[in-house]
Amino acid sequence: MQRKILLLLVSILTLAISVGSLHSFPTGAPSDGRTGSPGDGGKTCSTSGCHFGSVSTINNVISSNIPSEGYTPGQSYTITVSLSGNGRKGLCVSPQKEDGTLMGTLTPGAGNALVGSKYITHTAAVSATPATWTFTWVAPAAGSGRVIFYGAFANDRTMVRKSEYAVEEKIASGINENKGFAQFSVFPNPSVSNGNIHVGFKSKIADQLKITLLDITGKELAIFMNEAIEPMYQEHSFELPSLSNGVYFIRLTGNKESITRKLLIQD
Repeated sequence: MQRKILLLLVSILTLAISVGSLHSFPTGAPSDGRTGSPGDGGKTCSTSGCHFGSVSTINNVISSNIPSEGYTPGQSYTITVSLSGNGRKGLCVSPQKEDGTLMGTLTPGAGNALVGSKYITHTAAVSATPATWTFTWVAPAAGSGRVIFYGAFANDRTMVRKSEYAVEEKIASGINENKGFAQFSVFPNPSVSNGNIHVGFKSKIADQLKITLLDITGKELAIFMNEAIEPMYQEHSFELPSLSNGVYFIRLTGNKESITRKLLIQD
């Protein structure tokens, strides 16, 4: 009988400790980062006993007013997190490279706070559904490329979820497009991987001209043409390399300027 009572007391004590640990961070995530990102070691709200249950991936939780062509370096944007479901909800979100490097600058809004300089988290659990938080993000310097907002979320103690939201850097189309070129077109668009594209242009003056293929980060993938041209309309056909579906750019450089056209690959 005494042994049964002892076992019962141990069970109650263990449960009390467990419940206490589950509510260790009701006013925000810990400072070591629980976003689920590779750079944070994949840690989420279920790490170290904060919450429990398997971690599921969800979409359309993080959004922004960043235009479809991408963010402009140094520009401020509003990031919105909208989390549905039952229970008291919390979050931990961070814009990072895959290695965990913070990209840009964060400023918290109502109901959220900054942990260090890297993480946005809740200041109190929210029972409303959807629970909505907004904060400000100033985009990083030019050349930063793709940024991923990693987020982990808790719906009460037993439901942990994570999500990602990727944004691309806007590639400028060049200054004073009509100064040196009267025309510049890329077709067909959308195109297909390993297919042919046609680039048509008319230079106003004779010059050395370069046509390149860029990925969404601005990395040069191929040089299609690099030669002297005459001031006349020309059309050239180029074979595309093997490309994944997505957005790319054709850049025309010459006459002391660059012009960029978006190219969609869609097999």
